[in-house]
Amino acid sequence: MSAGSSLPYRLRPNKAVDRELFLSLLMRLTPSLSLENYQYVGLGGPFLEDFRLVHARLGLKRMACVETEQEVHKRQLFNRPIASIECVHATLEDYLDGHDFEAPAIIWFDYTEPKGITTQIERFARTIGTVPLGSVLRVTLNANPESLGKPDTNEVSVEIDDVASSDRKEKPTVQEWRLARFKERVGQLFPSGLSADGMTQKRFGFSVLRVLKLAVEKEALNFRDRRIVWALATHYKDGQAMVTAALVVCAADNTAIEELVKGWEFYSTSDSPHRLDLPALSTLERLTMESNDDVRAKMTFELPKSDMGEDPFSVFKKFYRIYPHFSRVEL
Repeated sequence: MSAGSSLPYRLRPNKAVDRELFLSLLMRLTPSLSLENYQYVGLGGPFLEDFRLVHARLGLKRMACVETEQEVHKRQLFNRPIASIECVHATLEDYLDGHDFEAPAIIWFDYTEPKGITTQIERFARTIGTVPLGSVLRVTLNANPESLGKPDTNEVSVEIDDVASSDRKEKPTVQEWRLARFKERVGQLFPSGLSADGMTQKRFGFSVLRVLKLAVEKEALNFRDRRIVWALATHYKDGQAMVTAALVVCAADNTAIEELVKGWEFYSTSDSPHRLDLPALSTLERLTMESNDDVRAKMTFELPKSDMGEDPFSVFKKFYRIYPHFSRVEL
């Protein structure tokens, strides 16, 4: 577990919205799949907030929180909000290898380490063939292009506003250099047609999701009894850029689940993820944006954009119902 994953959600508003979207998906699936009878497996961090909410929203009782770091595991035992949560000191992979699922499961592969991304994607893809039909799988992956490394200044040429340095023909740009490193890292999972444009902060998340989709759909070809239904994908940045994707492992002849998720207002796939780039707002700004149609005219100023480049007014309008609100409570 990275240090960043122990940050409170009030410091990670986009992560908080991402979590609410996943919970919303699970609640939509619950009547059809009876998710209250599933087992939930994931990485809860020291506070197990995801587990508390899954239990509160869905009524799941069988839950396993897996953690590799000994001290974090001890904190989980202390902070465990529900007695039925099993806190396991192991890697997620070891836990899954040693566990036979008698019933469908919800499994969240919450990864933060970028160097192991190929192994992480391959493991997630293999799991679609080992879980019972009806299972819901979700993965979080690091999508920071700087994790591919930093070239020496004499290794690359420079381009600014379409003006290139004199050594452009002899040396690659930073994005081209990163593209070569990315191809080395993902190997045979490298998507055809992926260009250097996919190595920017704004586009790298889409490139990671293309690799994920290729791995999952390649694995799905090995099974005739099941099909994959993509349901939710997101791209966000709270410090580190991340992408997520969630899918349902359905019976090959089951079309009802696909119809159900496609009718959901937040349905998205790995091809077109939600860009969660929500602005930091004061309480007055939030209330004004919620209660007015022409917000720009009312507020008379622009909100700053992040390097993800999304329009903050449009993103807020799309996700205002699940925008996180935090307040201080004295206990």
